[in-house]
Amino acid sequence: MKDPGGTAYIESVTDEPAGDPSTPGRDERFAALYETHFEAIYAYVRRRAEPSDVTDILQEVFAAAWRSANRIPDAPEDRIWLYGVARRVVQRSRWKVLRRRQLLDRLETEPVTTGVQGDLSDPLPSRLDDAFAHLRARDRELLRLIIWDELDRTEVARLLGCSVNAVDIRFHRATGRLRSRLVTAQATGRVRPDPSPATEL
Repeated sequence: MKDPGGTAYIESVTDEPAGDPSTPGRDERFAALYETHFEAIYAYVRRRAEPSDVTDILQEVFAAAWRSANRIPDAPEDRIWLYGVARRVVQRSRWKVLRRRQLLDRLETEPVTTGVQGDLSDPLPSRLDDAFAHLRARDRELLRLIIWDELDRTEVARLLGCSVNAVDIRFHRATGRLRSRLVTAQATGRVRPDPSPATEL
């Protein structure tokens, strides 16, 4: 069944800014949607997403519903509209899970020469996300290019305007920093941000 309003509309709804909270009837409309359809949407998401991601997905779905409460079709199309939004958010969540797995797989295969040891098996997704977010911007970009975009070292060097050797060194250091932050998060529940400026290489 086609998503009401089209896929592009539903995708844009999940990212649009909140409207005026004083819009007449918004709260009542949202409350009715939530009361009527929460259980069905919860069951849909639970069957398709990682257990650790279910709450975040539901929050995103119903945040979108609140923003668009006065533009959602009337019953019975309102439920289909919510399913459409949930489907898009679940798809994005699956992509995040895949990227986390790729990142962990690469960390597990990279040689450890910094003396940072620790258990990286099955970290909480939020800790991996936080550890990645606390890296410097240049480290995050390098990891994205090599691990997720699957560019080889020569392509990355051309893109960044540096030597292949510099890419190798920077990648090794970036994975080392990520490993260190993730080990710290696993042990303490907190991620230590990198306060140093991105000046090397």
